[in-house]
Amino acid sequence: MKQLLFTLLMFAMVSFSFENKANAQSGNSSSSLLRHIVMITFKPDAPEDSVKALDDIYVNLSKNTLVKDFEMGVNISTRDTLAKHVYVTTFASKEDLDNYKKISLYKTLFKLSLAVADDVTVADYWIKK
Repeated sequence: MKQLLFTLLMFAMVSFSFENKANAQSGNSSSSLLRHIVMITFKPDAPEDSVKALDDIYVNLSKNTLVKDFEMGVNISTRDTLAKHVYVTTFASKEDLDNYKKISLYKTLFKLSLAVADDVTVADYWIKK
């Protein structure tokens, strides 16, 4: 009986170890979240109503069930003198981010930002705490 219990315990430990290693290699585990950051520097002549429309689209997109968290603001850093709007969206998985990008409103957002942006910087990363 002790040998059977030991064998089952060892099997469980090895299985858990392989699962954790596979999750670590993919960058995704059941407890990690994917952060998607977009920083936009607007053209000097970008109409204020276009900038507001872009902000409104981000806010509306943030209400989608794929989005776990959303923040936005204007860069106030003294190190970077270019005014950038920052949009931070958090997802539970890479698949959720991919599906988010398929939403028609996202495609509108993309088209509008290209028309009024001087520069767009995007960063995606798995949150590590």
